[in-house]
Amino acid sequence: MMTLFRLVLCAALAAGSNDDAPTLVVRGGRLFDPATGTSRENAQLFVRGETIVGSRDASVPVPDGVPVIDAAGCTILPGFFDLHVHVAVSGAGFTARGMVAPEENLASHLYCGVTHVVDLHGDQRTIFALRDRSRTDPSLARLYAAGAAFTAPGGHGTQFGVGANTVASDDEVKSRFDALLEKKPDVAKVIVEHGGWGGLGAMPTLSPELVAAVGARARSANLPLFAHIWSAEEAAVAVSAGARALAHGVFLGPVAPDLARAMKANGTAYVPTLAVVLASQRTVAAKPPYGRPLVSRALHPDVSGALAAIDPATLQFSPMSHPDLDGAVAFANLKALAEAGVEIGLGTDAGNPLVPHGPGALFEMQLYVDAGLSPARTLSAATIGSARILGVSDRFGSLDPGKVADVVIVRGDPLASISDVWNVEHVVKAGRPVDREEIAARNAARAKEASVRVAGKDVPATVDWFDDGDLTCDWGGAWTVTTDGAAPNGESTAKASVAEGRLRVEGEMKKGFAWGAWAGVVVQWEENRKVLVDATPFRALKMRVRGTKRPYTLTIHREAVTDFNFFTAAIPIEDEWKEIEIPFDSMKQIGFGKPVPWSAGDVVGLEIEARNPPMGGGVFGPFEFEIDWVALVK
Repeated sequence: MMTLFRLVLCAALAAGSNDDAPTLVVRGGRLFDPATGTSRENAQLFVRGETIVGSRDASVPVPDGVPVIDAAGCTILPGFFDLHVHVAVSGAGFTARGMVAPEENLASHLYCGVTHVVDLHGDQRTIFALRDRSRTDPSLARLYAAGAAFTAPGGHGTQFGVGANTVASDDEVKSRFDALLEKKPDVAKVIVEHGGWGGLGAMPTLSPELVAAVGARARSANLPLFAHIWSAEEAAVAVSAGARALAHGVFLGPVAPDLARAMKANGTAYVPTLAVVLASQRTVAAKPPYGRPLVSRALHPDVSGALAAIDPATLQFSPMSHPDLDGAVAFANLKALAEAGVEIGLGTDAGNPLVPHGPGALFEMQLYVDAGLSPARTLSAATIGSARILGVSDRFGSLDPGKVADVVIVRGDPLASISDVWNVEHVVKAGRPVDREEIAARNAARAKEASVRVAGKDVPATVDWFDDGDLTCDWGGAWTVTTDGAAPNGESTAKASVAEGRLRVEGEMKKGFAWGAWAGVVVQWEENRKVLVDATPFRALKMRVRGTKRPYTLTIHREAVTDFNFFTAAIPIEDEWKEIEIPFDSMKQIGFGKPVPWSAGDVVGLEIEARNPPMGGGVFGPFEFEIDWVALVK
């Protein structure tokens, strides 16, 4: 006979199976319902596997042995969405290197409770594989991808090096869309931007007819179409073409009532990405948005450190800080469209300077409230509203029975004070608690103070003899291949091996990356750049080398260089073996970023590679080189 306890439990789990006990309970907090914008006190959420099976008053008993997340004093919310990100870039400063892996950016999102992110222009060679992995990896936010955006030849989106879908005719729209569909994208993106604001020059853009052709293809494929716009006029073109969402707000000009009515009638949602503009503008105004403790825990220290070190004076010349992009106008347009009944979603353009993955979404919520939306309306936009825009509200976006258990638990009550969204205590993805402590500990380890080893004393004067038969380096770390394949459109290749006491690198230089093809090897003494070698007792680096005669470079990586302004020198490798010497005083910063004085006191690694100059010049084709040893000389 069924016990009284069993009867009570079945009542609590009425939306689920009568034979299954919960596998996780979130207990004791206020439960937010994004459909009504209200919360219920002293509730608990029952989860079975990946699925929410019901919620009841906290007095309903929990079976022995079932894991419980204590949410007392907290608010239980659906996982947040960010409908506009670029996971290949970090969101650090304008010149900060901050080149962290896309997986790190997805982990940062998840740490902050952002369980769903939409990449709206990415490298198709890698973005869809990462998308597939993110769906099952419990340490990553769930990724949706558009692949390459549709734009005009030479238009916005082509300047980044990531292969865009440039189209100039209906036939090209068809062929490129058909090719995109083979990748099984989750959404599509079209760019409708003329430029001519913020000091930017005018740029080519798609005609309204071609925008409409992209829209028609998206509808036939049942893909939500996101449209990149900045002005009210561009927004009108996107709405007429059937865009599911405007992927930026209208910053240039007010939204007229007829545009609001058209958006409402056509079902075009509004995702204003206020953070991508106002993070810069508020930093210039000495009100930087990312000073909370959560930021350093969530982000790779290269990113959080760059954000903390931003000089407001350097942002005054940024297009995002230009008065053409009026934050007051953007606020007024968001409020007007929300009041007109237009669906509002949450997106940030994360990855752009000063919009880090994860914290950028929490800042965006604050901006919605600053614009006049209520906290409840803002939280609904960040959850069920965004889920509807993306077309996944049948499974995500609320805490209703039958939905996937993506949950974020924040201390306090963000319905009373939206700033409480920064107080993330727990995150659950698909019914599994996220190990946020592991993410924070990983970032903390990367932020630890570096140790210094003196060359000739703590480490030998010879960097590597290559006598151990493998790619490990005598100073620490290992020699690994580096190529422009890590950069947009890069196609150069290389492989490295050690045999008979020599490092051998073979590869091929190919056209693709606009800023100069490269392929070779790199070594860092410690993966997080926390082991430095002080080489100041020496005056030069020397190596015995031979290889295909062509341009090569030596780069000395230093802790002080945190941007792309590397210390580099040309090295004359030729067919016959010879010893070459590279004096330290010949090393010059080549790239862009902050100039720093030369010093050999903080060397974190070396890079030796075939290298072509930017903008398509140089020598292409196969190459090889061998290194017998690398050493310092006095």
